[in-house]
Amino acid sequence: MFANYNYDNFPLVKVTFTGTIQSEMDFTLFKEQWLKLYDDEIDFQFEFDMKDIGMINPNYSYKMASFISELKKRPRQYLTHSTILNVNSFTKYLLWIVFKIQSPVAPVEIVYMDGSRSTVVP
Repeated sequence: MFANYNYDNFPLVKVTFTGTIQSEMDFTLFKEQWLKLYDDEIDFQFEFDMKDIGMINPNYSYKMASFISELKKRPRQYLTHSTILNVNSFTKYLLWIVFKIQSPVAPVEIVYMDGSRSTVVP
């Protein structure tokens, strides 16, 4: 599976990415698990680990921006903060596309492979 959700330390939800998106279903499953957290109506935080992510088609950046836009239409945001770990130069580019099109629903801290950090706010 492309994205593995770990709820062991809830309200911190760790999402580990492995490989690349093999089909549209991979992306759909990723979004469905995110939406289930909203359905529970309990605040949570994400920690996304990008260490083992493969090359993702940039089209998914546009799809992710659209998904964030849909989330913003909800009456309440349960995601309070996200941390994205182990971001390489290609992933940085994909995130730039996403956040250029649509700001996040909650603050995002990005930790790059070299240890540097940046923050993106709604």
